[in-house]
Amino acid sequence: MIYLVKIPPDILKKLYVKDSLKNIEDGFQFELRNVLADATIVGPIKISIDDKDIDPGRIKLVIEENEINSKDISSEKPVIFRIKKVVKIKVKDEKLEPGSHNIRLETATREYGNLKQIFEATV
Repeated sequence: MIYLVKIPPDILKKLYVKDSLKNIEDGFQFELRNVLADATIVGPIKISIDDKDIDPGRIKLVIEENEINSKDISSEKPVIFRIKKVVKIKVKDEKLEPGSHNIRLETATREYGNLKQIFEATV
């Protein structure tokens, strides 16, 4: 039997690296730091910015020099997000206006089930 640990939303908000949201040459990016425990991501990362859904094919994760397209993540091709590591989330072909933005991030993990993080960040 598998027991999933429920992570409170306030704890998940601590994953976002403050002031990491910024526009880059071909889109925008932000960072998450794993302050909880190792996690195995087994589904695509889903992101919405200000209630606008982003196509998972335009989302890339950069972990320890490895760049992975979100749409390629599955239980057969999982991504390990180790404690104390930083993952850079890059969204292609989408620039953000200066100011505050609401970001919703969702994914599935083997250890914790479905995770949903909502935070506000400023460009």
